[in-house]
Amino acid sequence: MRLKKLLVGSMALFSIGLLAACGGKGAKEGKSEDGTTTLTFWNGFTASDGEILQGIVDDFNKTNDKNIKVEMDIMTWANLNEKLPPAISSKTAPDFFALNYPDFAQYVENGAVQSLDDFWDVDGVDKADFTETAVNLGRVNDKQYFVPMQVQGMYMYWNKDLFKKAGVDTEAVPKTWEELTKLAPKLANSQDNVSGFVFNKDGTAPLYNWILANGGKLVNEDYTKSAFASPETLKVLQAIQTMIHDEKAGPESISGAEMDNLMNAGQLAIEINGPWLNNGLKANEINYGVTTLPQGTKGASAILDGVGYAIPASTDPSKKEAIYEFLRYWNSTEIGKKWSQENGFPAYLQSVADDEEVKQDKIVTELSKQMEYAEPFLPGFTKISAINNDIINPMLEKLLAGENAEKLMNEADKAINDLLQQ
Repeated sequence: MRLKKLLVGSMALFSIGLLAACGGKGAKEGKSEDGTTTLTFWNGFTASDGEILQGIVDDFNKTNDKNIKVEMDIMTWANLNEKLPPAISSKTAPDFFALNYPDFAQYVENGAVQSLDDFWDVDGVDKADFTETAVNLGRVNDKQYFVPMQVQGMYMYWNKDLFKKAGVDTEAVPKTWEELTKLAPKLANSQDNVSGFVFNKDGTAPLYNWILANGGKLVNEDYTKSAFASPETLKVLQAIQTMIHDEKAGPESISGAEMDNLMNAGQLAIEINGPWLNNGLKANEINYGVTTLPQGTKGASAILDGVGYAIPASTDPSKKEAIYEFLRYWNSTEIGKKWSQENGFPAYLQSVADDEEVKQDKIVTELSKQMEYAEPFLPGFTKISAINNDIINPMLEKLLAGENAEKLMNEADKAINDLLQQ
């Protein structure tokens, strides 16, 4: 699962018909004649995680005692973000959906989703069991709009066999970003088509983690002005360029999906990516390790990301209780444990983290360490997708190709300021 661009043009459709959608009845409401409440659910889990999710939904349909049936529609995240805004406006949206954290705020700003503050009042829901930062991922302006589905961040994976082949201790993984830049070129082997490290041209997540770790920022505290142009940012950009363009640690132009393919093929020594990479590495029988992100001068820091459940403004109120029943089921210890262990995701429920079997799971336990200090990135900021896709990704392509880092930083800084003034 990779974060995709939110189509801002589609969001403009809300201004045409959303108020009517809020006041009227949804296309599918209440119970059928046989007493079944059918809920439609959209999400973007198209890989092995989608199969696991389908199994959980099937079990819920079989075991719940309230005659609720969830019908799931899986599509790419890009398609979901394209289809959802007009569907909400036309009252043809699903009853609930899953959405990536960077896209949350724009849906809230456009009045496209309902407040879920009353979810915490549902019998069987213990808010105290949720990690506070996981809850905060779904809060905008002190209101809950998204209930946690999963949390994640960026983590460091390494191929132990490639470390050994390069004469490097298989457990001598970089603890800092600076150590990473020094080690990566040593792990590259052009004769064997092996890259030491890849910085993907759509790699905004590792970039922001690195910048924040060294004390830099993307925008100021109230999101009104760019803070991208700084000595801290420049140092990071120059380090990336030196490692990739100058020292040839990896290819200069490669997407995140292509980067994953290299890692799964045993041709990449170190990768920074999310927990979804685990299942692919296991399936390809890669001898790998995974740990928390390298750190910088700021101390322990990392960006907390995630996916949450939301209810469109167009969903009929009569279905909210049934949706909450599924969300309660999802956030039970049993299902949280299943999702974390089978996907290799960190636990955001304390009851899951405290489970003895989970404690014995080396991957989940290792990734969960980052939960202790990871924080949501720019909560409530509605322009992050536009900045990523229109400014930072194009900048990264030019940076990796060898263009002047300081010039690119200053151009991006100006472009961010122009966008913030729109």
